[in-house]
Amino acid sequence: MPYVCPLCNGLAPLTAACPDCGYTLDNEGKREDYAGPYSPYGSADQYTSALSLHSLEGCEHVVQCPHCHEAYIYRVNLWESP
Repeated sequence: MPYVCPLCNGLAPLTAACPDCGYTLDNEGKREDYAGPYSPYGSADQYTSALSLHSLEGCEHVVQCPHCHEAYIYRVNLWESP
């Protein structure tokens, strides 16, 4: 059964709040895009993995707070594809 990421496919907005200040986090894209061999960004390991959903499987996104500028890894539960 195929699954899709609701954030990657624009099916749902990111509604997570920053654990430090409470502002709504901005989605900065998939974690693997930051860690690719030709990535212009730093290693994805530098981000704190403070936020996650209940599932151990899912699509990991880098999220950042627009207020305090902290970045986190956010795990999104995949949805079953119709």
